[in-house]
Amino acid sequence: MDITRTEQGILTEISHSLSSVDNSRIHMMIRMIKEAKQIFCVGAGRSRLMLSSFCMRLNHLGMDAYISGGIPCPPAGAGDLIIAASGSGCTPTVIDVLRRGKEAGARICLFTAGNNEGTKSLCDCVIEIKAPTSLFNESGSGSHQLMRTLFEQTVFILNESVISILSEGMDTDEIGRRHTNLE
Repeated sequence: MDITRTEQGILTEISHSLSSVDNSRIHMMIRMIKEAKQIFCVGAGRSRLMLSSFCMRLNHLGMDAYISGGIPCPPAGAGDLIIAASGSGCTPTVIDVLRRGKEAGARICLFTAGNNEGTKSLCDCVIEIKAPTSLFNESGSGSHQLMRTLFEQTVFILNESVISILSEGMDTDEIGRRHTNLE
């Protein structure tokens, strides 16, 4: 196995996945973030990890952002935004949080590769990512990587792009002061 060829294959997959995303949805998400009082990130497994890093960066930018179910995590309500990631669009814990958030009056933005119309109908903004939704790579899945890795990588890069756009014109010293000093 050639590591360089493998790396290039992964980068090509990510590039194809990113190019399939409707950028108007990303701009909609950015507007929603700017308008939100509080931001809550929700996902399960590796999707949760991708959103945890995004949540940290939102805090570095001076926004009140929380991981759903984390400590601390205040209640959500009108004027708040929930950003979720579910590759399948069917993750029970994520769907439950979205329903409760919607009932509380929060707006919802969802990253998904799935076609679950019931979940999508809860959302104000759906960012569809072309990536395998199965836990196992069947023949013709479109990715040589394990499980939902391509989805997770795409979510991470999209969110880093959002942070880059949101941070334009901000004082980098001020952002730095919000970074932890207890490492």
